[in-house]
Amino acid sequence: MKAVLVTGTSSGIGKSIALHLDGLGYKVYAGVRKHTDGEELKKQSSSSLQPVIIDVTDEKSISSAKELIEKENQNYSSFALVNNAGVAIGSPVETQPTSLLRFEMEVNYFGVIAVIQKFLPVLREKNGKIINISSISGRSSMPFNGTYCASKFALEAITDALRLELKPWNISISNILPGDIKTEIWEKAIIDIDKRAAEWNPEAIKLYGPTIQFMKDTIRKVKGSNPDIISKAVEKLLKSDNPKTRVYVGKNVWLYYFLEKLPTAMRDWLILSNLPKYGNITE
Repeated sequence: MKAVLVTGTSSGIGKSIALHLDGLGYKVYAGVRKHTDGEELKKQSSSSLQPVIIDVTDEKSISSAKELIEKENQNYSSFALVNNAGVAIGSPVETQPTSLLRFEMEVNYFGVIAVIQKFLPVLREKNGKIINISSISGRSSMPFNGTYCASKFALEAITDALRLELKPWNISISNILPGDIKTEIWEKAIIDIDKRAAEWNPEAIKLYGPTIQFMKDTIRKVKGSNPDIISKAVEKLLKSDNPKTRVYVGKNVWLYYFLEKLPTAMRDWLILSNLPKYGNITE
C-alpha cells in the first residue's frame, strides 16, 4: 500500500484530494486541525483513511503527526506529502495589519516548509514525492491580494531550490498552480473582507472604500473549476515516474499565465482598467 499525508483536508481542495486518493486505495493521512473535522471526513471515506491533527503553524503538532506516520511507515511501499493547507485574505496592502501579513505567510509559506523539513527523513527513506498546492497567483500578482500572491511567489522560489537540493535522494517536488477553483476559501474571504473593512480607520475608507465591494463582487463572479480537477492532477503526479515540476489547472489559468508575458505597462493598464475608481485615479 502507498501512503500519503494531505494537509488542510477539512474542506475544499484538500478534502477532495483526500477522498479521491482514498478511493484509489492509498493509505491517506488526512491533516485536520479539529477532531470534529476528522470525524466528518471519516463519514465520507473508507475505513483506511486516518485523520491526523496537524496545524502547519504549530511545530509540536507537525512533530506528533510525523511520529505517528513514522511508526507505521514500514508497512508502506512509498510515502508522499501533499501540502494543501492555506488561507487567503483580500485587502489593500496599506490597510492590512502586520499580524495578518505574517499569518498569511506563516500558513502558506513557512507552514509548508516546516512540514517538508519535518517529513524529509520519511520521504528520504521511501524516495518519496512532495506536491505543493500553489496557485497561479505565484506567477501573477494582483492588487488587493498582494500578501496571498507573495506567499505563493515565495513557495514557487523555495520549490525550485528544493527540487535541486533533494535530487541526490530522488525526492521529486512538484507544484500544482490552479487558476479559478470554486471552494469555500473564497466564501470565507468575503466574510473576512467585511470583517477587516469594519476595522479600517476613516482615512483608509476614504482612500480605498470603493475597493471593498469590488473585492466581494469579484469573488462572487468566480465560476471556478471543480476541485476534482486538482485531485486528478495529484493522482497523475503520484503515479508518474518522472512527475512534472509544475502543473497548471483550472479556469482562467492560462489567461493569468499569458497576462504575465505582456509588457508590464500593457499588463498594468489592462488590470487598472478593470478596477473601480478609488484614491486619486480619475477617468
